[in-house]
Amino acid sequence: MGVPLLLPLLFLVQTCIPATWGLRCMLCERTENCQVKECDLGQDLCRTTVLRIWEGSEELEVVERGCAHSEKTNRTMSYRLGMQIITLTEAVCGSNLCNRPSSGRVPTFPRSRFLECASCASSDLSCERGRDQSLQCRSPREQCLEVVTHRSLEGILEDERHTRGCGNLPGCPGPTGFHNNHTFHFLQCCNTTKCNGGPVLELQNLPPNGLQCYSCEGNSTHGCSSEETSLTACRGPMNQCLEATGTTEVENASYTVRGCATPSWCQSLHVAEAFRLTHLSVSCCSGNGCNHPNLDIQPRVGGAPRTGPVHLSFTITLLMTARLWGGTLLWT
Repeated sequence: MGVPLLLPLLFLVQTCIPATWGLRCMLCERTENCQVKECDLGQDLCRTTVLRIWEGSEELEVVERGCAHSEKTNRTMSYRLGMQIITLTEAVCGSNLCNRPSSGRVPTFPRSRFLECASCASSDLSCERGRDQSLQCRSPREQCLEVVTHRSLEGILEDERHTRGCGNLPGCPGPTGFHNNHTFHFLQCCNTTKCNGGPVLELQNLPPNGLQCYSCEGNSTHGCSSEETSLTACRGPMNQCLEATGTTEVENASYTVRGCATPSWCQSLHVAEAFRLTHLSVSCCSGNGCNHPNLDIQPRVGGAPRTGPVHLSFTITLLMTARLWGGTLLWT
């Protein structure tokens, strides 16, 4: 091959190979120490996540940037915690380095007022004590929302959280939820004044819907062994039997989840973030006990297995960082 032919070939290789690389995003923790990161397989978006805490005239802001999976969407959430207003926003984009910091300050949350919602948080027990406050939503896309997370271990209540406020979240208007013998995740939204008020939602107050599904969390030797897998009576809108398998982010170990779910949970989006799983496969079926581990269930519906890590939802990551929540939430 002569030099005249070799040079165009080298140019073609140099220009084509980078196109096969993953998306590149800015990775920043708390605004500082930003660096360029090549996103993992399956992470096709860049994200900018902002936590703000207002108390009177004082404002605290935390900004994070990184990669996100392809099902991520723009979202907002805000709620009251005592005298504070907690606001979380996340924006995603799909081109290289599109989440790089701008030269100016991150735009503040819009000050216009729209829907009025009830707001409280378990962090100060205001929800459990019926001490809702009023909160004005700051976007016409936001709705009033109620979030419940409940986790128990070996029959002992480990954590139960309720939050009310404003938000524009995946799963709204819902309801969107999952439960088994250990965990309850639930989100519901509405769009009239303070429509999210009243007594806090408890799983036992939702009526049985006649379906029974197998329940477990763990692996085949601990948590989801045959001795630890049992039927549970499904409640409320959770009218599908779910089975999800994946890998835990921290231990990199196999993990299985079974229980009752709304149809929206039959996609990998909610499961991945609620249980902090990667390489995820989720499937659902209808019929009593159809998610038994020894059954080859057909048909099933759900998301295809994921080949790359899934980033935690902004609400999980920042609320845990800020010590505002004692558990995980259910959305991406």
